[in-house]
Amino acid sequence: MLATMGKTPGEMQAAIAANLKRRTGKSVEQWADDARRFAPASRRGRVGWLITEHGLPRTAASMIAARAEGEADYSDPAALLAGMFAGGKAALRPIYDDIVKAATVLGSDVQVLPCRTQVTLRRKRQFAWIKASTSTRLDLGVALPGFTPAGRLLRVAGTDDDDRVRLRIPVAARDEVDAELKRWLKTAYDLDGR
Repeated sequence: MLATMGKTPGEMQAAIAANLKRRTGKSVEQWADDARRFAPASRRGRVGWLITEHGLPRTAASMIAARAEGEADYSDPAALLAGMFAGGKAALRPIYDDIVKAATVLGSDVQVLPCRTQVTLRRKRQFAWIKASTSTRLDLGVALPGFTPAGRLLRVAGTDDDDRVRLRIPVAARDEVDAELKRWLKTAYDLDGR
């Protein structure tokens, strides 16, 4: 029997790993070792090799290729955050902490789920995300169906009206985690509770 996909990134990754072991007899680490030894060195090359040579699904192949490069998995949120705020983005960490604090005071049901490139804020569904978009700015994406860009609310590039999170608030300083940002965050939280 296949493992059921979880709701959090860590649960999804665990289910993919369990299904991979069941289907192939090899663990993610064993596949990552093979990818390091036999596949092309680039991530794209490794993913392609795992898909074409071994018939693995793209999601599993991507996870294996990332592991072959030594990336942290989703079971270690602290490592994911450390990677996200490494180097030139380290100065953004206090801003991130302020946004997370503003989100978690909205209710005990708020989940903070770090991934490799963003942190999801979830209640019943994702109501916001935080991304270190540049070395000088975070973006707070908010799920505000029916709202249009205005003032600090900007459209997320490449989104359309069907996307859940299509608006963002750029945040370059701690004092920008202000009453207005908190109102937008609370609105997104409240809309997700319906």
